[in-house]
Amino acid sequence: MLLDEVGVKKDVSDYPAYSVVNFSEVKKAGRMDAEYFQNRFGELIAVTDYPVKPLGEFVDIKKGFEPGSEAYEESGKLFIRVSSLSKEGITDKDQKYLNEKLFSELKANFQPKKGEILLTKDATPGIAYVLKEPIEGIISGGVVRLKVKEGMDPEYLALCINSIFGQLQVDRYAGGSIIKHWKLEQIKKIFIPIVPLKIQQKIAEMVRESHTARAKAKQLLEIAKRGVEMAIEKDKKEAEQ
Repeated sequence: MLLDEVGVKKDVSDYPAYSVVNFSEVKKAGRMDAEYFQNRFGELIAVTDYPVKPLGEFVDIKKGFEPGSEAYEESGKLFIRVSSLSKEGITDKDQKYLNEKLFSELKANFQPKKGEILLTKDATPGIAYVLKEPIEGIISGGVVRLKVKEGMDPEYLALCINSIFGQLQVDRYAGGSIIKHWKLEQIKKIFIPIVPLKIQQKIAEMVRESHTARAKAKQLLEIAKRGVEMAIEKDKKEAEQ
């Protein structure tokens, strides 16, 4: 959907996994790994029908906070970590919480706002999600908030980051031999195709419809599961009589 709308003209995912570069390029980049210099990265800018600009021109980036594992609680206010975040939203997987007092101290600087993009930068960098509703919680040090400036649609930006176009750039910039780390300056460098706002909004509406349909399907699945459980319980009781 996104690639068609921004006029991507060819596939950049299957380029040869090698390239030839001058030492001056290595020195300028400050990198020596082959991944950084793959040909497909140089082709990214050329494959769309629209001009591209760096993400940093469209967002203000706010960092998260690490209170330490000793601050974790079994209940309370959400502590949104990398493992808590997916492209579909905030999950309940291994969720951690903070107490009311600590949340009150941190919320002015670290509580995400509705309409902001939550973006992972450590361990599993490049997961972007637009916050649909107000939330009482703070983001961890492995997550950043992107406050989008006027003239760009947050859903469009998040989709660009989550797409193959964005993920190839994440793969290039996120260094770290064991645990990947995506630096703030590198996040700002990601190129975004600049399509007219009307097209951005069209894409964003399709994204919202997809999220709504997914949420509805999940709700129906839970209803069906509960129906099966009730039927099993009923049969069990009848068998015991």
